[in-house]
Amino acid sequence: MPRTNVQATARRARYAALLDWAAGAGASVLATAHHADDQAETFLMRANRGSGLAGLAGVRPRRTETLADGRQVMVLRPLLGWRRAELRAVAKRAGLPFVDDPSNGDPRYDRARIRDLLRGQDGIDPAQLARSAGWLAEMDADWRLLADLFWAERMEQDAPDRLRLSVVGLPRGMRRDLARRAILATRESAGLAAPGFDMASNIESLLDALDLGRTATQAGLIVKPITDIWIFMPAPPRKTG
Repeated sequence: MPRTNVQATARRARYAALLDWAAGAGASVLATAHHADDQAETFLMRANRGSGLAGLAGVRPRRTETLADGRQVMVLRPLLGWRRAELRAVAKRAGLPFVDDPSNGDPRYDRARIRDLLRGQDGIDPAQLARSAGWLAEMDADWRLLADLFWAERMEQDAPDRLRLSVVGLPRGMRRDLARRAILATRESAGLAAPGFDMASNIESLLDALDLGRTATQAGLIVKPITDIWIFMPAPPRKTG
């Protein structure tokens, strides 16, 4: 058992078990019982960590998972508009079994502390927080669509491990998104696995340098600005000795 990120590790294990079951059963859809209180807790946890749009959008109503055999399973969360108490009452009336996870009350975990905070007040409505997360999820989907369009129009790979990106006229948020995509694409083309990098990695120092017309490095790459064109390529190996 890991000593840190216990709940995240447990969550991954639960989904792995569900997807293994789906693969064996030939299921194409899985439905989970995430509810509005879960969504509100996730929103506050991520806000407390300084998350951006994608993080604040919380738990998505649906997502697609790919199984080991290549088949896809749709994961649905149809109960995000329901409160925890409502679902518990329905289960009790119907005589359906349910389990209370003891970690839900363990103050060592962020979610348990946020849950206790929400339980002890009446000035914050979890249902409204969940609704806000839903609006942010819609905005995030629109943003991703725009980013896909800009990426298709403005990215040019002029060598196997060299990429050109036009950022003319784009706001900083879009430049950030496209720069992260460019870093990931260039690293994949160049076969770079270290240091670690993903779409949540901080690249503010890189953006600051590029906006000032300065060449900078990030995640094993060198990025050179030529007016409004940014060129991404592997950084040369460091000299030793």
